[in-house]
Amino acid sequence: SQFIVSTCINTDSLAAHCDSTSFYTTNTNIISSPASYLIAEAKINDIPGVVLLDTGSGLTIISSRHWSLIGDQSIPPTPYDGANIHGPEGSSICPIGWVGVKIHIAGVIIQHKAVLAENFEHLILLGNDFMKTIGLVLDIQANKMWLRS
Repeated sequence: SQFIVSTCINTDSLAAHCDSTSFYTTNTNIISSPASYLIAEAKINDIPGVVLLDTGSGLTIISSRHWSLIGDQSIPPTPYDGANIHGPEGSSICPIGWVGVKIHIAGVIIQHKAVLAENFEHLILLGNDFMKTIGLVLDIQANKMWLRS
């Protein structure tokens, strides 16, 4: 098993033009980015998809639109009473509350809390809180990620 790492031409849509090269260990696809994040395949609540791994974010954030499709609607979010959070575009993400998500990435499955956001353009962003919890390390320039041993 291996990481599949792709080099992408920077267009305004993520992963628009990519050429893949193989690296090592686990079954995770990573797509390069000119920013402080990588894009990888993962399962959220057992649903396969694409996540942003963002070293510039202290918190894990999930879009309310995405949550309405994959989340347990019978469990209301825990109230969010922290500071206002601004997304990469500079505007408030309008935090609704905290939700628990099951994340499966790089061979690790973990229950983790995420900020449920009304005004968030991405499906889910895994922040430093998540990466530190599982010991996930990103090398943005080399388009690699690995778990600390």
